Amino acid sequence: MSPQMLGLAAELIEAEADGDAVSLAAIAWRLLGEAGEGLAEIGRLRAAIHSAWSRPQGQISRAPAAA
Repeated sequence: MSPQMLGLAAELIEAEADGDAVSLAAIAWRLLGEAGEGLAEIGRLRAAIHSAWSRPQGQISRAPAAA
């Protein structure tokens, strides 16, 4: 878990203990943003993997490998 997420989790626990609904809503919004960024990164990685996997492979060179 990222340090940002840990900090938000600590803030969430404190706001809940205080019964601070406004802070809870703000923290939830920030957590949602953090999760969305993570999901976007996963999507970019999946697209890169798919692109690399689908890329046509060239012919295998029959030349001996350099030592």
